[in-house]
Amino acid sequence: MLLYLKRFLWFAFVSFLPQLSMAQELWGAANSNYAGTMGHELNPASIVACPFKWEIHLLSGDVFAMNNYLFLSKKSEAIRKSMRGEAIAADRIAVRTNTQDKSAYASAFLKLPAFMYSTPAWGLGFHVSTRVLLSARGVPYHLANFMKEGFDFKPQQKITYTGGKSKVGAMNFHEAGITGGIALNTSPENYLTAGISLNYLYGLNSFYLLVNNINYNVQSDSLWEIYVANVEYGHATVDIGNTSNLFQKKGSGFGGSIGIQYYKNRDEAAYKSCPGSKKLKKYDYKIGFSIIDIGRIKFKTNASTFEFNDLGTDWFGIDTIKIKSIGNTDSTFSKQFFGTSNGSKTGSAYALWLPAAASLQVDYSVTPTIYINLSLIQRIPINPYTLRRPNQYSVALRYERKRFEVSIPYSYYDYFRHRIGLCLRFGILTLGTDMIGPYTGLADAYGLDFYFGLKWQHFEKCKKKSKVRRDYMGECFQEL
Repeated sequence: MLLYLKRFLWFAFVSFLPQLSMAQELWGAANSNYAGTMGHELNPASIVACPFKWEIHLLSGDVFAMNNYLFLSKKSEAIRKSMRGEAIAADRIAVRTNTQDKSAYASAFLKLPAFMYSTPAWGLGFHVSTRVLLSARGVPYHLANFMKEGFDFKPQQKITYTGGKSKVGAMNFHEAGITGGIALNTSPENYLTAGISLNYLYGLNSFYLLVNNINYNVQSDSLWEIYVANVEYGHATVDIGNTSNLFQKKGSGFGGSIGIQYYKNRDEAAYKSCPGSKKLKKYDYKIGFSIIDIGRIKFKTNASTFEFNDLGTDWFGIDTIKIKSIGNTDSTFSKQFFGTSNGSKTGSAYALWLPAAASLQVDYSVTPTIYINLSLIQRIPINPYTLRRPNQYSVALRYERKRFEVSIPYSYYDYFRHRIGLCLRFGILTLGTDMIGPYTGLADAYGLDFYFGLKWQHFEKCKKKSKVRRDYMGECFQEL
């Protein structure tokens, strides 16, 4: 299973991620009053009562990856060397050596042209996007080491290891959805909105692996003794090296999010401020709660599932196994454990759930332009066949104007890594990252993140001020 997993994860990153297929939270942008369509994924209720009337979303995207195992040592100058076409020295890629379970999460999305319309009473929006998701949790450190170093990793040979509860999943898909919201209470003192997003999911490729229990000993680089294995996996994708059907529909499903937002002392006049007018606070504070990414995709085309229950084997010559294709790997494992090429296959369809989570957002207005935001993400593992979102909390300070914004979010990622980000919005362009460290080289880098947005927001036109002049006789006239 280790060889198969290593090869498939590599195939997933090489084949899926270049599509730039929202699971990363965009902490620097999503909580802004001007987030628009870049904020609906965190809380669909934010579509109501925006400072602008409508938005044409041209394009936005995000690429994110994070893990607690491999890292790039600080001062590696990765960006500068990449721009020069230079390779990063192998000794700069290090391993976090401890006995904790290893985890990883990667996501990417590309949101295509979208539209939203917002009023103080209701809001409506449409979007189309492509997403890639990959999660791995509960991977024992010894399995991670063998995946990286191979079976010739002598420090772990001739030792019996036990592991289990490892869950790995990956999928990419297209998404088409509608977001709607209404104001439930329009009283300025206690303004309340609710929103919901409903999405159709067009499944492209997927993979899952559940290591429920495994007890083994690597005697040498050529002998893998497996005493007990309770493992299942499945895939719905094209074979390695065959990209002709990479974008073929292999499954479908539905998903969505739901949320509410409460505003204390919301001032409608502050949402229509004009140049030169007195600056007003939009609200004292607002509190939002949402359940996001509830849904699943059932894969039925080119899909297969496999199980190994309470089985063992002495695998001689493990170092000579050549992984030529996914189908070849399936039959190799079946022959080793069952003696037949198809003995482990159990089905031709399965369903994977999206990385569901609950989220709380608290936004406090210090001044009309300065805000402090606290947001939380808590994953909801619906069943073992669920991609698992990392838990996070974020505290962000932002300066917000109609045409300009800067936000500095601090986030604590999965109770493992502290991160500082930066987000800038100027006119139609938004650029940001939730972890600026990898770009500075001042700290070890366990991942990367970058997002952008291009969108045009239409504001209500300001009324022209009255102008007063005197004619040559001193008479006073007023013109509009």
